[in-house]
Amino acid sequence: MNTKNQIKTHFDSKVIIFFMIIFILSCGLLAFKKSNAVDCDEVKFKTDETIYYENKLITFEDQSEKAFSWRWYFGDGSEISYKSKVSHVFKKPGKYTVKLLVNETCDIEKTILVLPKPIEVVKEKLVVDFEAPTRVNQGEEVQFFDRTNGADAWDWKFGETGKTDSKVKNPKYTFKSIGVKKVILVVDNDSKNIMYKDVIVMSALKVKKTITPKNQYKPVDSSKVYVEQPKVIATPVKTINETQLTSLLYAISEDKLSIADFKSNFVKSYNQE
Repeated sequence: MNTKNQIKTHFDSKVIIFFMIIFILSCGLLAFKKSNAVDCDEVKFKTDETIYYENKLITFEDQSEKAFSWRWYFGDGSEISYKSKVSHVFKKPGKYTVKLLVNETCDIEKTILVLPKPIEVVKEKLVVDFEAPTRVNQGEEVQFFDRTNGADAWDWKFGETGKTDSKVKNPKYTFKSIGVKKVILVVDNDSKNIMYKDVIVMSALKVKKTITPKNQYKPVDSSKVYVEQPKVIATPVKTINETQLTSLLYAISEDKLSIADFKSNFVKSYNQE
């Protein structure tokens, strides 16, 4: 037999190595899929809303374990989303079937009802009115009355604490310091329903009584004693109006006027000759 006619078989080593690599990668991929297999019975997703409205952002989130790929179909012709957590807006009311495909093997569907956007009821601005005294004494309990038609809630501030002092309709309050206090009323928790009034708080002056000790003087027979009475000339009393009184009280509250100077505007004086 002629050896030249023999058929020689030749295997390229590169081809063998290539197929070995393909085989190893396939085994690795199969093992990865098996180890990360998702139980389709446990595939589920949740939303951040319980009631769905048109043109409102809704967040969908997958809760499946061992998931590594996602496809969201929202049933309204929008594009597919590929994340575990996505947000979506339905532009029209109606029923939509939302589908989630996990790891290309398991899917779940939910039909949700999208409602029309509710109409917001806007309350009209109220004409706020309340009754308050113009002047009060320090330490005196004062009654306030709300006269606003249609009010359901009240927030009173009496100008001393910097916060809401009462939430009742007709509150009582005792001012602790003198000066001009800005009383504020807001009704129905709406800043446009508001009214201000100034209340002048005056100092409650206490008059000390002078007690004469007993038996300090002996009785005198007035018929036998003549006492020349001094000639008294009354000094004209200074008069002030309401505007001047308000200015004096503002000056006291800002420490620009003392109580003694304030009282001098109201004390009648006399000159003796």
